Parts: sequence; C-alpha cells; structure tokens
Amino acid sequence: MFYYYIFFLFIYSIKSCPLQTVDSRSGCYCGIEIDGTNYIQCQPYSIEIIPEFTRSYIHDKLNLSSNFIRNITNESFNKLRVKKIYLQQNLIEHIDRESFNNNILNYLEELHIDMLNNGSLEFLCYGTWQKLRLLELSGFNFNQHQVCFEKFHRLEKLIIKNSKISSLSHHLYQLPYLYELSLINNSIEYLNFDNDLLATFSSSIKVFNLTSNQLRTIPNDLFTRMPHLHTLDISHNFLESLPIISQINLLNITLTHNLINYIQLNDNQNNYDLSFNPICTLEKSESKTNLLLKNITHLHCDCRLAFYLDENLVNKSEIIGIQQPFDSETKCSTPIVFNGFYLKDLTYEQLLSSCSNDLPMSCREVHRFKQIRNYVSDIMEMTTITSTMPTTIHPRQS
Repeated sequence: MFYYYIFFLFIYSIKSCPLQTVDSRSGCYCGIEIDGTNYIQCQPYSIEIIPEFTRSYIHDKLNLSSNFIRNITNESFNKLRVKKIYLQQNLIEHIDRESFNNNILNYLEELHIDMLNNGSLEFLCYGTWQKLRLLELSGFNFNQHQVCFEKFHRLEKLIIKNSKISSLSHHLYQLPYLYELSLINNSIEYLNFDNDLLATFSSSIKVFNLTSNQLRTIPNDLFTRMPHLHTLDISHNFLESLPIISQINLLNITLTHNLINYIQLNDNQNNYDLSFNPICTLEKSESKTNLLLKNITHLHCDCRLAFYLDENLVNKSEIIGIQQPFDSETKCSTPIVFNGFYLKDLTYEQLLSSCSNDLPMSCREVHRFKQIRNYVSDIMEMTTITSTMPTTIHPRQS
C-alpha cells in the first residue's frame, strides 16, 4: 500500500509539473517527498537562465540555488504558483523591479536570494507581498529602499547577510509580526537607528542576531527600541567589555569570540555565554549559573581566581576540578608558573600561593583585591599556626 502511494505521488508530480522542459539528469525536474512536499528542482551548475513555466497547481518550493543565473526579469515567475523560492549562490546581477509584482505574491511565503555587488532592493517596492513570512537577502544595498519594508505586514523572520547597511529604519525593525532579525556578516561597525519617535512605534523583535560584524559597542537605546527582546547574539565581533543591559525581561546574550578580558556581572537575571574570549580576571558575583565560559585559555590563575571560585575555603589541598562557569578545557596563561596548566588539575593552595600586585598588561584588576590579599594572608597564617602546633602525647597506660 505504501509503495502504491509513493508511485501515485510520483505520477501526480509529473503530470502537475509546470516546467515546459523536464530533464531530471542535467536540468530541471519536479518531484515529491515522502511527507507530500512537492517541489521543482534544478540541478546545481546546470542552468544560466530561469526555466520557463506554464500555469500549474501550487507547489511547495522552487530550488534554483548553486547555478549561473544572472538576471531575474518580470517574466521569470509570472505563471508560477509556489510557496518557497531558493535562489542562493547564483551570479545574479540584476532584478527587474516588477519581477515579483504578479500572481506569485498570492502564494509566496519564503524567499531566499543572493546578489552580487550590493544589488538594489527596488524590486521589494512593487507588489503586495501579503503572505511573505521569511525573507533572506544576501549582497544587497540597504542604504536605499528600506521604506519599502513597511508593506511586509506578515513578515516574521528577516535575514540580511553580506550587505551594505549603515542604519536601521523603523520601517524595517518595527514590522508588526517580525519575530527575528538577523544581520550577519555585514561589516557593521556601529549600529545606527533612524530618529523615529520611540513613543509612536513598538518593535516585536524577540531574536536579534548580529553575528560576524565589526561592532565594538552596542547603542544604549537598543533595549528601548526592542523591549520584547529575549535573545541577543553578538558573537564574532570586537567588543572589549560587556554591554550595559537595561532590560526587564530575561535575556540570553551570546558574546562568544569577542575581545572581552574582564567580567563583571551586575545582574543575576540574564544568561551570558562568553566562551572563546581572552578572559583574564573575573569579579565575584552572587551566582555563576547564568554564565557560560568554554575554551578560556588566557586566564590569570592566582588568589583572585581562588576567591572567585570559593571564598569559604575549607580544604585548600582540594583539586579544583570542573567548576561553573568553566569547562574541562579552561587553561591558565599567567602567572608563568601555571602557564599551559588546566585549571581543573590545580589545587586551591596552588592558586593562593600566588597573590602578587602585578598583573599582565592585558588584564584588569578586580575591585576587591586588597581584601582578597588580606584574606589570603590570614588563611595562610592560620595554616602555618595549625601545622606548627605541638601534638600532646598521652603516656601509655600500664
């Protein structure tokens, strides 16, 4: 019965295929997946122009990725009815402004498209785009035509990659259903917003991804403009310190692969991932459960770190082991006596044995170092007294 069903779907996909020319070996063809998803597919590196279509039933997706397509015209999708279009990794140089201003916008829910050389967004200004939920754009110039996004009333996810973008217009980030905004690998040095009236507009964005840019800071009004934000990814940038958070809601912040060498958490509400940073020193905080530190290799391992890990030391000879927020790959860089050592293999006594005023040039001093040094001095003195106290030997009873 199952094989009969698959055979029936295969025959149906052939009969309903809108392609004028079908070549399953070296060109384009139609098919249907086990879950019933019907698709139009062109083999990678097989076409230079978008194939011709006839009127047909609605298809779930059209995949033209990894080909040599250079132009999209106003006739490219005129007769097509499809929900998702994939046009990544082509050689697209020009998109006619009327390319999507036709019947296809009555069905199109997703569009993924790459361009060369900062292409124009003008094609977004034409048509109703009434059903589009996901838009992924790479290689475009966002310094023009951002106002055209105001018509994308149903857009839920917007991904912008490898594009030229100097500022964010409220027409873009304040779309009513926009849940996720990703600005990936756009060489953004500073996140600029337009001067809209904050009281008039409200962003619905909950996920904001700024991965792989050139950011050194985050604007103070970010959380005012995005009050519903719960996930912020600023990994692979050039931040040297933690951003100032003025958010009421719980926030998950990813700051991996930055230049942060000092940690001071002023809140225990938000969750931070600071893995793969050149962390050297850390301020004591009430909780370590909201901090994740993996592959830290620039750590300064001395009394400061011992106090951070455990301020109520009972057994100084105890091996540190794997302790939050560090993992098993955490390594010491300084002082030189511990260079290259895994933190988990050291004891608290070894950390306490080093308590110098001197820090490497790249490290920042912790606020309570004087108290830490006095505390360590008292502990070491008590240890010395305990170890030198005479032992009373009771005479053997005869």
